[in-house]
Formats: sequence, structure tokens, C-alpha cells
Amino acid sequence: MDSELAKLLDYEAIRTVKARYCRMLDTKDWDGFIGLFTADAVMDVEEDTGHPPISGHAAILDQVRFAVADAQSAHQVHSSEIDLRGNEAFVITAMQDRVVWAPGKCPIPGAQSITGFGHYVEHYVRHEGHWKIAALKLTRLYVEAHPAPAD
Repeated sequence: MDSELAKLLDYEAIRTVKARYCRMLDTKDWDGFIGLFTADAVMDVEEDTGHPPISGHAAILDQVRFAVADAQSAHQVHSSEIDLRGNEAFVITAMQDRVVWAPGKCPIPGAQSITGFGHYVEHYVRHEGHWKIAALKLTRLYVEAHPAPAD
């Protein structure tokens, strides 16, 4: 296959993984979500949680479920910068998320929801012919906290 065509197909496959990440996270499709990661993947959401990076499917699922178990979320990604290096890719993708927790469940005192802006900084690997997330770091540029609606 022409190398430029192969490169474009890889770009699109990686973008599709990220789109599925958002959809499966927001719909809480945990089996589909964790299937996007390598078994030894590392997730770094320390900016949000204050906890150090974690690795492996079980730890990642525990962290993500804890964060959104009592919430509705909508994640959007835009403008991926993809640096392909054979069977690896280094990707920076702009993101925005909106998370609305059940009353009293938001981790920010006095708030019920957030709108966040930042980037996913990720390392992908081709595993058995499919692109998987091997490492993910969420960086935040700005977070708006929104109070609970007045009764």
C-alpha cells in the first residue's frame, strides 16, 4: 500500500479510537472503553484527582468509574496532532468536557458541574493490527465550576 495512504489510514484509525473513548466514557460502556487500552496502559489524571498515575485495566476502570459513577458527561475532542513512528504514535488532542454530578457528589465544594478545557497527551501502539492507548495524560488549561441550580 502507498505509504501516504497507509499514513492517512493510521491517522483516521487513531482518531476513531479517541472518538470511541469519548462515546464509551460518556455512555459508561466499560467493556468497550477498557478495550481501547493496552493491558499495561498508564493513565495520568493527577491534575484532576491529585493521585499519581495508575496502570492496568483494573486500576484505570476503578479510577474512571469513581470519577463519573454519579455523573452525566459529554466529552469532545478536536484537532489531533499525530506523530506516527511506525507502530507507535504520539498524539496531542484538544478536549472539552462537561460533567454534571448528582446533587452533593461533585468533588468541588459548592459546585454540581464543571466544564473543562485542555488536552489529552497520549501514546498509542499498534497491537495485533489495531491502535490502542498505551499512555494517556489529561492536562487542563481551564476549568469552570458551576453551582447547583437554585431551588
